[in-house]
Amino acid sequence: MRDFKELCAYLKEEIATKEDGSVKLSTLINRVLAKERYHYVFWFRIAQYLHNKPRGFWNYKKWAKRINRKLIREHNIDIGLSAQIGPGICFSHRIGIVITHRAIIGRNLRLRQNTTIGSKDYTQGHVRLGDNVEIGANVCIVGEINIGNNVTIGAQAFVNKDIPDNTVYYTEYRPTYRTKPK
Repeated sequence: MRDFKELCAYLKEEIATKEDGSVKLSTLINRVLAKERYHYVFWFRIAQYLHNKPRGFWNYKKWAKRINRKLIREHNIDIGLSAQIGPGICFSHRIGIVITHRAIIGRNLRLRQNTTIGSKDYTQGHVRLGDNVEIGANVCIVGEINIGNNVTIGAQAFVNKDIPDNTVYYTEYRPTYRTKPK
């Protein structure tokens, strides 16, 4: 997030926009106070904005890290503040979600519980996800990979290679049965 206008645009799109497209400050406040999903997104976007703001009289990164640590404790979601996430992020179940600070994610990401989006190396490589990506429960995405637009990743999938646009990806599970030795 580069500036305050972009922060406001993200918050309008993710929280305050009604079905008819209108935006009200009272709608934003009511949704943030009433629903945990909006509470997390609101404060994460504020922390992300402060993290990217240059240091001035106040140490903004320090405040951003404090907000993020509190969000991790309250919501069990750990997203790196340097992650570039487009507007429209949605958590179906907010438990056990981890996203690396090296992630570059497009618009309208849908996540379910126990999802990890990480990189092999802490300092190199990016995980890139396109627009309109939907990720099922217990998914692990690891490595320097690119996931295209309009991709659906099924539950319990392990992703370590690129996925092209307009794809449904899942890990096939074939149980093997063996008889016990006598």
